[in-house]
Amino acid sequence: MVGYAEILVDVANRRLDRSYHYLVPAHLSIQEGMMVMVPLRNRKVQGLVVKVTTDPPEIEGDYKLKAIESILEERSLIPSELIDLANWLAETTICPVAQALHTVWPFLKGKAEKWIIPMVKIQDEDVQVLKLLDPDTYNVLAALNRARKGGVPEKTLYQRTNASKNLIEEMIRQGWIRTESRFSRVGKTYTDNLLDNSKKEYVLNQNDNFQATNSVELNDEQSKAVEEIWSSFLHKDSQTVLLHGVTGSGKTEVYREVVLRVLQGGGDVILLVPEISLTSQIAKVFLEQFGDVVGIIHSGIKMNEKLELWQRILGGEKRIVIGARSAVFAPLKNLSLIILDEEHDNAYKQDENPKYHARDVARKRMELRNGLVVLGSATPSLEAYTAAQRDVIKLVSINKRYNRSALPTVEIVDMKHELAQGNKSMFSYALRSKLEERISRGEQSILFLNRRGYSTFVFCRECGYVAKCPHCDVSLTYHNHKQDLQCHYCGHQQEVFHNCPECGSRYIRFYGQGTQKVEEEVSALFPGVEVLRLDADTAADKHRDVLERFRKQEVPILVGTQMLSKGLDFPNVTLVGVISADQLLNMPDFRSRERAFQLLTQVAGRAGRAQKPGEVIVQTYSPEDPAIIQASRHDYRNFFWEEIAYRKERKYPPFAHIIRVLLFHEKEENVIKAAHELAGFIRLSRDDLKAEDYHILGPAPAVMSKLKNKFRWQVSVKGKNPEILRRIVYNGVRVFYKDTYSSGINLSIEVNPLSF
Repeated sequence: MVGYAEILVDVANRRLDRSYHYLVPAHLSIQEGMMVMVPLRNRKVQGLVVKVTTDPPEIEGDYKLKAIESILEERSLIPSELIDLANWLAETTICPVAQALHTVWPFLKGKAEKWIIPMVKIQDEDVQVLKLLDPDTYNVLAALNRARKGGVPEKTLYQRTNASKNLIEEMIRQGWIRTESRFSRVGKTYTDNLLDNSKKEYVLNQNDNFQATNSVELNDEQSKAVEEIWSSFLHKDSQTVLLHGVTGSGKTEVYREVVLRVLQGGGDVILLVPEISLTSQIAKVFLEQFGDVVGIIHSGIKMNEKLELWQRILGGEKRIVIGARSAVFAPLKNLSLIILDEEHDNAYKQDENPKYHARDVARKRMELRNGLVVLGSATPSLEAYTAAQRDVIKLVSINKRYNRSALPTVEIVDMKHELAQGNKSMFSYALRSKLEERISRGEQSILFLNRRGYSTFVFCRECGYVAKCPHCDVSLTYHNHKQDLQCHYCGHQQEVFHNCPECGSRYIRFYGQGTQKVEEEVSALFPGVEVLRLDADTAADKHRDVLERFRKQEVPILVGTQMLSKGLDFPNVTLVGVISADQLLNMPDFRSRERAFQLLTQVAGRAGRAQKPGEVIVQTYSPEDPAIIQASRHDYRNFFWEEIAYRKERKYPPFAHIIRVLLFHEKEENVIKAAHELAGFIRLSRDDLKAEDYHILGPAPAVMSKLKNKFRWQVSVKGKNPEILRRIVYNGVRVFYKDTYSSGINLSIEVNPLSF
């Protein structure tokens, strides 16, 4: 039977970033993960096999496939499970396999070299005998034993010892030495010791009994949740469990008990968090109990450090991996459980190709492993909760806080009435009064505004000019600390003008409000009271210091953006003030009310988490909005049923799937023409589908029609069957690339985007 292989070729300046198809000769036993030699145009190059199939690939024209010439390294470099995962990822996100594989296995950088590794030590008696009987063999072994990296590249060995190729081959046959492939990257070397470690058997020793030390006693609801999750794990009655627990219900303790049981049974665990820098406290909890078997992955980890961690994971030394989105690919040998904490968070969606969602990857990995996924949240995504209502996944609920403390009371303040009463401040009378109370009582407060900077735009009252970014279709934000205007999308900065660039008027006004302005006005309102700020403008290395000072109760007020909503626990916080809920609602996106409800509920949940009761003040010009009303009542179920009815009526997810294709180009006329051409090709690729099976939306300009000097248009396809949509888009894009209008056009394809 004829076989075909998809191979990532290793070409200078394009290291393993493009794949080609080749014939598999009958005399070669080709497997995924092998390094092979293949012909490419008029030369021979090495490549990595990523897929083997009996189905012939689609070939344009009269091109004839060439055959693989030889196998360079028979031992797979990448675990076969992860290669399968990369192929699935490429198919479901409509991206090249090369991009998917680099995401799943981040060490494919640079050129593969053959290294010679000694199998004996120079001090061994039988090696010392060679000094007299076979000096050439001895010299090779001596050179190898002097190497710091456990071996040397084959070419280097020939240069150092003048050994012949026949001698090296004979030494391999006699077992003195062995070969392995290593990938070089910027002077560093990554070795297939990764694979060697993956073949080790990890046996639980007596020190790995993982007793429930440092654990708190579970209440009745938590205990019930643990047993329900554990039942699903044992009996495989559901691949996914949604743990819906109110803020402060102690979901972390439930995770910890389930993880303990999985480890005691010999399984391994991945625990995902939205942002490791802001959820370090959950990592601290697991490190305290499970110690060295916990591995932490974060954005600051260097490639060499990640490689070392991967080696320890494959060797069985690490049994729990905690990290943000990319940790879902950790190659744990006995992976049995993946937990996504705060599963609703947008941070789980990758912005670059492959545009995957960690929740989907987790479910696919556990499908392959017959394991369990646990999704935890106080405000689940509508997709997850809908699946639970349809019994596609199992729902486990915790309805009360761990310590039985009451959820905070929420007061909605209508800012229209405040304005009518002459209050032009950003703080309502109620919020100002309650802030003063907390300061006098030695309690802490959090002020939330999901917009950084000082003023959101600069405006000329004379002619209407608005300062905009020259590279993006957005207004510039004024930053008071640096006294400049900044674009939060491309990073453009420019000086503040005092005369209008259009008409020369001096009537320049600063409108809108950001966290810097809130910080300044709080300081002016309460002189002598220190205020901390946590947002994207706060240096990353200061995040921990800010949170630690606030946790130690050194500062009474913390101002910040949505960073404050991510799982933080401050026992002395009894007041949360939402400066403007309207910023969350007024977005041109069908998900805006869902995000508003989630953020309001999550940030409100920071108040009253210990014995002291909590209060929340929500300031808004839309006090009648359902998202705000239901969030004030902590009523997820009623919000869900209202919002899901709206989605169903308009056929939005989860009642349909959407694939969006963004087109980019420096010239607006080019991208407009290309968008119309692409829409036409997508319509032609519909085959014999019924009109109700899909809807083509657009072409139309993107909400942000210009970004980083590129104009943006979009074409979207909506329908119930994601496989049909993928086929339509794939076929349309393939034809589009043959068209002259595609020249210079960049495309970005996203399945079920979280934001439009």
